[in-house]
Amino acid sequence: MTLRAIVVGSLVMDLSFLVPKRPEPGEVVVATGFDTFRGGKGYNQAVALARLGANVTLIGAVGDDAYGRQFTVALESEGVDTTRMVTIPDVSTSIAIPMVTPDGDVAFIHAPAANACLSEDAVDDLPDCSLLLIQGEVPVGTSIAAAREARRSGALVMLNPAPARGVTPELIDVCGIITPNEIEARSLIGNRIDSPVAAAQLLARGRRGAVITLGAQGAAWAIDGQAGHELPPAIEAVDATGASDSFCAALAIALVEGQAPDEAVRFACAAGAAAVMVRGAEPGLPNRGAIERLLNR
Repeated sequence: MTLRAIVVGSLVMDLSFLVPKRPEPGEVVVATGFDTFRGGKGYNQAVALARLGANVTLIGAVGDDAYGRQFTVALESEGVDTTRMVTIPDVSTSIAIPMVTPDGDVAFIHAPAANACLSEDAVDDLPDCSLLLIQGEVPVGTSIAAAREARRSGALVMLNPAPARGVTPELIDVCGIITPNEIEARSLIGNRIDSPVAAAQLLARGRRGAVITLGAQGAAWAIDGQAGHELPPAIEAVDATGASDSFCAALAIALVEGQAPDEAVRFACAAGAAAVMVRGAEPGLPNRGAIERLLNR
């Protein structure tokens, strides 16, 4: 039976620059490359879930512009249901500027635009699902309303709290799994992290679990009363954009399918690693075959 998933989240057109280094204040850095990619955590996670075999509905907002229309066409080509998408008049589709350095690391500038206009009305009467993925890039009230709706049907609700400033204690409380990176985890905990596994256990209190992504160091996790640290497959990093979204989608599917926590996190680490091997978020989102090839190397 095909897994039914809903993603409530952002759609962002990435204007991606390859740079030798990030600029200091007042400095002009000449880019070595430039591309335009569709992205945003909602879009990336919806496409990632679809490529892993889920039946996916994306609820998000775009502007009445060329970028917004591109998103709708691309989602439909991936088999993602767009009937709950919202077009906001007189507001642009969201744009981000990823700056990718030679080691594959990335930093962003982000203009929320239409994403900030996704209202709670958009998540009324959610269909039954096994899984809901939410993030911090749309209004927090909308994410909370969606989580409450999904929990009524017994869905696993997974929160990727990025950016952490868009996350509130009330939002965290309605989630079953939370997946911050190390910086976001530090923000949520309120102090330094000496042990990522201990931090994951702290964040897991009161919910099914927490997973802290650690980039090339894999992920620390605490799920269903167990805890551990999984390393990713060794790969050559090209671009980390979208890696966390690939990780979250793979983790969510693996848990809903009944994989043991350590196996689910290992599967997710391989999904994140596969995404890092390709430039751009959308092109790097892997299918199951790509993930399994990394796991079997």
